[in-house]
Amino acid sequence: MKKYRTKWIRFAGVGILSFSLLFSGCDLSKKTEQKTEESSSSIISPTVKVNEEYYRGVLPYKRSLINGRLNSLPTRLDANRFELGLIELAKTEFDPADYVFQEGQVLKDIEWLSQEDSLITVAEHDYLKEDGSYGGIVIGLALSPKYYLRDDKGKILRDPKTNIAMFKMYTDDQLKEKAKKIANEIVGRIHKTLPNPPILIGVMKLQTEKGNLPGNFILNGKVGSGQSSIDWKDINESYLFLPTNTTGLKDKYGDLVLGFNRFKDEMDRYLPGFAGVTGLARIVNDEVVELTVHVNAEFDSTVEVIQFTQFAISMSNESFPKDAQLNIYINTIDQPKAIYVRQSNGDDFMHVYRN
Repeated sequence: MKKYRTKWIRFAGVGILSFSLLFSGCDLSKKTEQKTEESSSSIISPTVKVNEEYYRGVLPYKRSLINGRLNSLPTRLDANRFELGLIELAKTEFDPADYVFQEGQVLKDIEWLSQEDSLITVAEHDYLKEDGSYGGIVIGLALSPKYYLRDDKGKILRDPKTNIAMFKMYTDDQLKEKAKKIANEIVGRIHKTLPNPPILIGVMKLQTEKGNLPGNFILNGKVGSGQSSIDWKDINESYLFLPTNTTGLKDKYGDLVLGFNRFKDEMDRYLPGFAGVTGLARIVNDEVVELTVHVNAEFDSTVEVIQFTQFAISMSNESFPKDAQLNIYINTIDQPKAIYVRQSNGDDFMHVYRN
């Protein structure tokens, strides 16, 4: 047991913005020392310049009239992935160094889409040039494959024996066709106000069965500057919850499953009976591009948190894919204790909370 607690990792300071939260922490990969400034009392290590680009914002901050409908998404997992996916999509066309983010101001309402039974929410993100003119717009559509059966008056039908609402499921192809129809209508409305800016569209299929999985993007669209037609591209994105006992998934992603189980076993050896570990792998085109790990444990001191976090980092380097972004969150039952993020390019940092 002692050999785990005495295993140290040398680190220097660095900061990063990840999952819409700004953290400060320790660079575990840079060998060159950098000058740092003392930060707030809530962090243990000094900070330096953020090493991942995100969009600057327009001040004063303007809220969109339609983005508030994110509250109608089924789970917080879906809402997080929806917003982050739209930002990732924006980066494919709008360089964060050249554009400024603003919540959508073009679409004033979406009540005219209320009859679309599969549409859960619409989001608009605007990207402005330095002079304040529109450089581009990103539209997000979140659709549910589940739809309820209704009578001629629009009332939901219920099973006469169980009184459970009756429903069916759209196929992915049906959902994509619905999304394309909705997107064409939205693009037409946008062009009445702004005829020229390019428009990107991201379509998410919401998860209706498994609460531990977020929805996944199934379709991206692009309208070129001054054009009206949408060029569509299918997206092959899925999620895998860990640990898993599903035979097919274990066979397809065997190295990931085995690596996670090895990591989980090592955490339990360090804190026998006190560490619970779960993971969520994001998979695009059959490749793991991101892995998020949650470790829940109880600690007697901040020093123990530091030791445990460093041990978890060392084990993660031996267990998980090197070319995928890795996020490790270490928490107690009621509060966060530490975070470790390693980007896909190898840049990483650790942060320990002083709470």
